[in-house]
Amino acid sequence: MKKVTLIILYFILFPLDAYSVTLKSALKLTYENNLELQAERKNLEVQKEVLNISKSDFLPTMTLTGKKNFEETSKLTNQSGGDASISDVNTLSSSIKIEQTLLDGQGRNAEYEKSKLGLNLSEAQFIKKEQEIFLKAIESYTGLILAYEKLSINKENVNLLQRQFEIDNARLSRAQITATDLAQSQSSLAGAQAKYIEAQNNIVTGKLNYENVIGPINNQEKLKKIYKSDETIPSSLTEAMEISEKNSPELIIAEIEYGQSELDVKIARSDLSPTAKLSLERTYTEDLSSTYDEREKDVLQA
Repeated sequence: MKKVTLIILYFILFPLDAYSVTLKSALKLTYENNLELQAERKNLEVQKEVLNISKSDFLPTMTLTGKKNFEETSKLTNQSGGDASISDVNTLSSSIKIEQTLLDGQGRNAEYEKSKLGLNLSEAQFIKKEQEIFLKAIESYTGLILAYEKLSINKENVNLLQRQFEIDNARLSRAQITATDLAQSQSSLAGAQAKYIEAQNNIVTGKLNYENVIGPINNQEKLKKIYKSDETIPSSLTEAMEISEKNSPELIIAEIEYGQSELDVKIARSDLSPTAKLSLERTYTEDLSSTYDEREKDVLQA
């Protein structure tokens, strides 16, 4: 019973909303909810479907067609002016055609390889956007912490100068200082109050930046200060350049785009190359004419 009472008292004194938000939790929230990252994820899904479409170019195509004709001749005469026999037909035809490309100058292979590079390009662009958004999130997080710190400092400064002004006002009544000294004290207080108002405005701006990049934040939530980062940084400029050359999304994107340009040349050359296709079509027709009733025909074409 005593433990339960202590737990209830703990949550009353320290509600969940007052818990500190860590940088790690803020970055996790950014990764899940940021709209720009969500758009990049959708773009990645689209590129996967483009790759599937490129694969389908290697498969045979099937075409199904159907047609129904209705004829009704109201009058038919011969050259002598007499009535001629009317032979209306209601033709119904259906066909199925299977076609396979045998030769296309390696155009399909180049398109497929370009689609694979396009998927790699989308992944690299997602990583680049992820890094940019995380940088904005860190700047918003630390910027809001800095804004709160400045607000606290300016508030203390206003309180200090307010007390100093009251003391100087009392000293002026005892003729210990001049009116000029009191005016200087009052001017310092006014300047501190102006900076305090500016710090309050910076809090509002910082919260807006935080919510725009990371997500909503409660007024009771406090951001946990970063005293020591768990991440290691390169020890030298040479090491930093080596890591950048290996992992930089911009360099990876440039390399992929160069590969796509080479494939575009191959695709353009394939348009000038001869092509070969093989197709098989079966057609079935009912009420073909006044003479023939049904017809079933197969056509093999290369």
